[in-house]
Amino acid sequence: MINITIAGDLGSGKSTVANHLINNINYRIESAGLIFRRLAEQHGMSAKEFNQFIESNPKYDNMVDDTIKEMGEKEENIIFDSRLAWYFVPKSFKIYMYVDVDTATERIFNDKGRVSESYSDMATAKKEIIERRESEVLRYKTFYNIDINNYSNYDFIIDTSHASKDEVNDLVLSSFRAFEQGNEYDKVWISPKNLIMENENNDDSEDIEIEKREGKFYVLRGFAKVRAALQEGKSLVAIKKMVE
Repeated sequence: MINITIAGDLGSGKSTVANHLINNINYRIESAGLIFRRLAEQHGMSAKEFNQFIESNPKYDNMVDDTIKEMGEKEENIIFDSRLAWYFVPKSFKIYMYVDVDTATERIFNDKGRVSESYSDMATAKKEIIERRESEVLRYKTFYNIDINNYSNYDFIIDTSHASKDEVNDLVLSSFRAFEQGNEYDKVWISPKNLIMENENNDDSEDIEIEKREGKFYVLRGFAKVRAALQEGKSLVAIKKMVE
C-alpha cells in the first residue's frame, strides 16, 4: 500500500474526494490545512493574512512540512490533504484538483462552513482567492524552488469545475486503483467548457492534446472530439497529451 497526496485549487473539492476515498479504502486523512488554520487563529489572522505573514517566516511552514515528511517516510495508508505533500511524500499517488476561479469563488462564497474564509461579496472573494493563490505560488517558488502549477509533478489531474461530486469521486478512486495495480489510466481530465479552441480546425483526431498556458487550456488537436463533448453536455474529457 502507498500513501495518497491531494493538492489543488481552493474550492476544488479536495476534502470531498479525501472523504470519499476513506469510505472506500482503508486509509486515514491528515490535513495540512487544519494545522495551517490553527496556526493562523493562534496568531489572530485570517488564512490570507497568515499566508502573507509566513512568506518571511518559513519556520511556520516547516512545522507542517516536517511532520508530513516524517509520516510519509514511516507510515502507509495515509491521505495527505496538502498543497506540498506530493513534494514531501514522493512515494505516493499524487492527485491535483483544478477548478476555474469563477466556480471556486461561487463555491467558497456560498460555503458557510468556511468560517476562516468568509467574504462580504463575490467580487471581494474572487480577488482574495486570486491573491492567495499568487502568494502561495510565490512562497513555494521562493522557499522550495518548486512550481505547484506544473502538472508534471502529479500522477492524476482532474478539473472539478463542471463535474458532479460522484463523477469526480469515481474517477479519482478508479484511477488510484489502476495506479496501485500498475495498470494504464487516463491521467488528465478537463471540462470541455474550459478548453479554448483558439485556432479551431476540423482535426478529427481521437486523442485530445492541449497546451497549458498562463493557467488556461488551449486545444492543439482533437477539436472535433471537444466539439462533440460540448454538444453532448459532457462534464469531462480525457486529455492524452498536455504541453506546459
